[in-house]
Amino acid sequence: MKKVAIIGAGLSGLTLAQHIADIVEVTVFEKFHQVSGRMATRVHAPYTFDHGAQFFTVKHPEFAAFVHHLTQVGLVGSWDARFVEVDGTQVKKSRAWEETFPHYVGMPDMASVGQYLAAQLLQKNVAIRVNTQVTNIQKHEAKWRLMDASDNVLGNYDWVVTAIPAAQAANLMPSSYTHLSTLGSVVMLPCYALMLGFEQALNLTWDAAHVTNSTLSWISVNSSKPGRNMHSSLVAMSRNQWAADNFHQSESWVIESMMQTLAGIAGDQVMQSKVLQLKKWHYANAQKSALGHVLIDSGQQLASCGDWCISGRVESAFVSAIQLSQAIRSAL
Repeated sequence: MKKVAIIGAGLSGLTLAQHIADIVEVTVFEKFHQVSGRMATRVHAPYTFDHGAQFFTVKHPEFAAFVHHLTQVGLVGSWDARFVEVDGTQVKKSRAWEETFPHYVGMPDMASVGQYLAAQLLQKNVAIRVNTQVTNIQKHEAKWRLMDASDNVLGNYDWVVTAIPAAQAANLMPSSYTHLSTLGSVVMLPCYALMLGFEQALNLTWDAAHVTNSTLSWISVNSSKPGRNMHSSLVAMSRNQWAADNFHQSESWVIESMMQTLAGIAGDQVMQSKVLQLKKWHYANAQKSALGHVLIDSGQQLASCGDWCISGRVESAFVSAIQLSQAIRSAL
């Protein structure tokens, strides 16, 4: 049986593993201590923060079937948020999200989806190696040898797939990879995520806000999502270009800047947070891609997938993995 290494345990990598594990021996590598990628949750007891993807919507039929299954097992719910559009500091429009076009979230947090997929893979004897960063891929006796930063050999594989941000994949893939220049051309912008926990519920008339003409781009009352605990929490996301322009600023400077903007929108009550944390996402967002497809080099037995292949959405991560699983199965 062929051996396939998948680098990255976000939704793309885990979904791909699910759809090829019956025909190949799969090992998933993840540099962090947990799976889920940008469908991430940070826990600072008693608070939880979805500090990556905030929600997801559904259009693709296979993704719809997947989400329906997750809903049936209680891992996904519809977030019927009170939604507003904010221009600067002023609310310009408001509406309630409804079941006619659901906005889904993982339950009890966004990371639950990845954790569920990982648990299923472990039952199929798929190895998931967390805290393991692949830093080098080189040819060795007709196979691809993976190594870490200390030159430890992580294994030899017939196929290697990257399911990580395009820039990281470009730095990792060997020079013989046909699509190396394409990887290098994909632009993914950074983002700051500010996480706040409160002893008292916030006095707000909305649960989610899309913000324009501001340092911020998004605010979620995280605790308003279904399946969450009752401890009041809020997540504010910076505008991508602002993060890019200020990516090397100190953490204290970034927090102060974002807090001032947040207070202008949500009021001085946000200054009373009991917990205040910042996450710095290097590769947070990809715009709609001109690619529209995954990258596979059957001759070299190398491939890449991820949300950046299509449109940067959660659904795109899933669909890219489905596309690549079909291409790999055809190649095999």
